[in-house]
Amino acid sequence: MNKQIRAIQTYFSIYSVVAPKMAARSSFKVFQKVRKKSIRPREAFFFDKTTKATLAYDSDTVDYYTLGNPAHPLVFLVHGWDSNAGSLSKIADKLLEMDRYVIALNLPGHAFSKKRSTNLLECKQAFKALLTAINPTEPFSVISHSFGSGVAAFALSETDYKVENLIFLTNPNRVEHIFEAFKDMIHLGPKAYTALLQLVEFKLGETIADVSVENKLKKVDFKSLVLIHDKYDKVLSYEHSVEVKKAFPAAEIVTFEKIGHYKMLWNEEVINACALRLN
Repeated sequence: MNKQIRAIQTYFSIYSVVAPKMAARSSFKVFQKVRKKSIRPREAFFFDKTTKATLAYDSDTVDYYTLGNPAHPLVFLVHGWDSNAGSLSKIADKLLEMDRYVIALNLPGHAFSKKRSTNLLECKQAFKALLTAINPTEPFSVISHSFGSGVAAFALSETDYKVENLIFLTNPNRVEHIFEAFKDMIHLGPKAYTALLQLVEFKLGETIADVSVENKLKKVDFKSLVLIHDKYDKVLSYEHSVEVKKAFPAAEIVTFEKIGHYKMLWNEEVINACALRLN
């Protein structure tokens, strides 16, 4: 086990007993911290060939990138946690071949952002602000990865836009399950965990048991929903997609095996599966 992880576990095991409420606040800061990663060459190429724009909203800004002809059908790309818009560049290239207009954003706290932390609410607000600024008059599609699928579902649930295709390249579902896994990973004690959930519920303005991708999607006007997931995904369990599928019987699950959580974004079969569902 990583020494840093062991140190964090020891810290929260003790802190949870000594000062549970303070441990809860401290753990929430850890939960929101983004691991800054260097932009890889294949990701950097995406930023070089796209047109960048910066949108100011509320007290923040979001960078977004466009590729293709604005007269063509629109597809938004939403990346995952600890990632950037360039991680979806191979998918963007395929969309360009298909005469699609692509818009991708860097979520708050990611890529070139000066921020070091963020959360679902901030990222949801950023994507929602972008949707409002672009203000599509025709149905559009969204392809999202991992955490980005949650961002897309939460943002779209607060709009009246019509969505042609929603394609989730893995997705979370119940927020409560995400925090349960986090609690176990850092060894947060019971009292501290209860305090953490109370803090999260205050931020969300909802009971955490009710906060899920499937519930948000019930408020989204979409034509088709495709859930692409590796059966053995080690980052987001395949069961998240199974749960969403149960809530939406008409949705399609495309199951892969051993393609990885991140590597799937560069996998030809996955990219072709996305392209096929956009036709």
